[in-house]
Amino acid sequence: MSKLDRFFVSEDGIWCTNPNKVKEAFFKHFEARFKKPVNHRLKINFLFSKRLSDVQASDLERRVSRDEIRLVVWNCGENKSPGPDGYSFKFFRKYWNLVGSDLCDAAEHFFETGSFPNGCNSSFVALIPKIMDAKFVNDFWPISLIGSVYKVVTKVLANRLALVILDLISDTQSAFVANRQILDGPFILNELLHWCKRKKKQVMFFKVYFAKAYDSVRWDYLLDVLEAFGFGNIWCKWISRTFSSAKASVLVNGSPTIEFPFHCGLKQGDPLSPYLFILIMESLNMSFTRAIDEGVFKGVHLHGSTSISHLFYADDVMFIGE
Repeated sequence: MSKLDRFFVSEDGIWCTNPNKVKEAFFKHFEARFKKPVNHRLKINFLFSKRLSDVQASDLERRVSRDEIRLVVWNCGENKSPGPDGYSFKFFRKYWNLVGSDLCDAAEHFFETGSFPNGCNSSFVALIPKIMDAKFVNDFWPISLIGSVYKVVTKVLANRLALVILDLISDTQSAFVANRQILDGPFILNELLHWCKRKKKQVMFFKVYFAKAYDSVRWDYLLDVLEAFGFGNIWCKWISRTFSSAKASVLVNGSPTIEFPFHCGLKQGDPLSPYLFILIMESLNMSFTRAIDEGVFKGVHLHGSTSISHLFYADDVMFIGE
C-alpha cells in the first residue's frame, strides 16, 4: 500500500502527519466498522424453496482426513502474503515431512473441538487503495491476511461447500459459482438493453450497490440462513467458530496496530467468505421472488414464459421492471 506516514486525512477531516496518529486513526476506523451490531434485526419468516438433502448435510459434517488437509495445502498459493504466523504454504510443502503432522493436528483440533489453537484465528488487515491518491480511511479496502491453520480449516470447509452450493443458488447469481462468470450478469443486461431498444419497450433498470457488503454481514443472520438451507448443527457450529473468536491488526506501512476483535462481517481474503456471502444474497433473491409471485413487482416479459426481474453479481443487484 502507499506510504501514509507523510500525510493523511482521517475520517473526520483532520490532517495527520504523525505516524502513530495515522495508525490510531486506522485502528479506530476498523474497530468501529466491525463492532457488535444492534440487537434489532430482520428475521427469516418463510421456508426456503431450496434445501440440502439429509445426505448432503451429513456429508458436509464428515470427519476430516489428513489426505483432505494435504490436498488443501497443495492447492493454496505458494507465495501469497502470510498472516501473523509468518508461514507461507511453500514452506509447508517443502518441509511437509517435518511439519505436516503438526499442521494436520492443529486442523483436526478445530474439527473435533470447534476451537482454534491460541492465536490461530488472528489476522492482519492489509490496506488496498481504492483510488490513486488515497488519503481518507474510507479510501482503502481491508484485505485479511490470515494464518496458515485458519486458512487450511476454511479451505476445507469451502471445498466441501462448493460441492453442494449449485443446488442452493439460483440462476440469477453469477459470481463465485462453478461454471458461471461474474460477467454473465452484465452480459445479460447488455443484451436486454439492446432488446428493449429494438422493441421500443420502456423498462426500469435500478442498480443497488451494497457498500461494505462483506464487512456488514451479521453473523446471527448468516446462521439463520444456513439453518434455513438445511445445514446441520455441526456445520453451523464450525462456521460460527471460524469468526466468533476472530481478531485482527491493521497493517499501516508494514507495522501492525494492536489487535481488535471482530463482531460482524466476513473476511475478504478468506476462501470461505464468497460462498457464505452468496448464500446470504440468495436469501435476498428468494425474498424478492416472493414479492414478484405476489404481484408487488413485475419483471420484463421477453417471450413465452420467460421474464427477467433481477440479477445478482457479487455485491451488486440490478432490478429490472416494466
